[in-house]
Amino acid sequence: MSLHVYLLCHNEEVLLPHTVEHYRRRVPGVTFTILDNESSDRSVAIAKALGCRVQSFTTGDALNDDVLRDLKNSAWLERTEGWVIVADMDEWLCVIADDLAREERAGTTVLRVEGWNVVGESATEQLNDIDLHALNTGAIHTYESKSICFRRPQITAMNYNTGAHRSRPGGIVRRSRKTYRLKHMNWLGSAFVVHKYATRYARGKEQQARGLGIHYTDQTDKVINEFNEWRAKARTFSEQPFWARPTWPTAVVPTLRRRAARVARRLRGLVGPSRKMSS
Repeated sequence: MSLHVYLLCHNEEVLLPHTVEHYRRRVPGVTFTILDNESSDRSVAIAKALGCRVQSFTTGDALNDDVLRDLKNSAWLERTEGWVIVADMDEWLCVIADDLAREERAGTTVLRVEGWNVVGESATEQLNDIDLHALNTGAIHTYESKSICFRRPQITAMNYNTGAHRSRPGGIVRRSRKTYRLKHMNWLGSAFVVHKYATRYARGKEQQARGLGIHYTDQTDKVINEFNEWRAKARTFSEQPFWARPTWPTAVVPTLRRRAARVARRLRGLVGPSRKMSS
């Protein structure tokens, strides 16, 4: 059982070491490729020091979600076996080595995922006043329920849309019966998220004219209000996988209806002749 993680990166020196640690704590031997988009901070140096492979790409120093989508759909095709995760730097999937080994034995090729916006109370942009790995408070955010973990070579395509919020996997698609939580490490403190949104807003102005990345803004009050809304909804959650809603009604109900229809036809066939005889 092996796992390789592809992480998109632009000036992620704050989160990068924590994201790598998150996966290394859970899956010993995990390897990483950092897909770096013209970082000007210490991201590349940190990634290399942590033993990650770095693959650079350019977008003219602009946020381009179309390029990011294409990378998420293609970067992992070089892998010939094992599990693959394709994620943004702030996406921490709660899966451990034993989970992946069990799913592999079960023939699973795509993990079911439930997204959670994690909420923290850091007062700094560097998040150096909180323990990110101890955070287990947040709220469900279905927009983050992404299919980011799958197996090669059974999966041959993911066909992510922009933002990778939806996908159409190709190949042998067998989704896990259990659902795994994805921690979206975004709302970790007002100072952190205000800086993050303002930076991405500045880099993404061109694509916002096309309706992409429009949730990013440099309006501090608007970001803080949204932060407070997520904080108000936050509750404690577990990192443990859980059984997905049973799928049996979808398969069983049509079968029961067909059987009921056959029984009804037989009854009508029996009742019909007797009525004719009595008349």
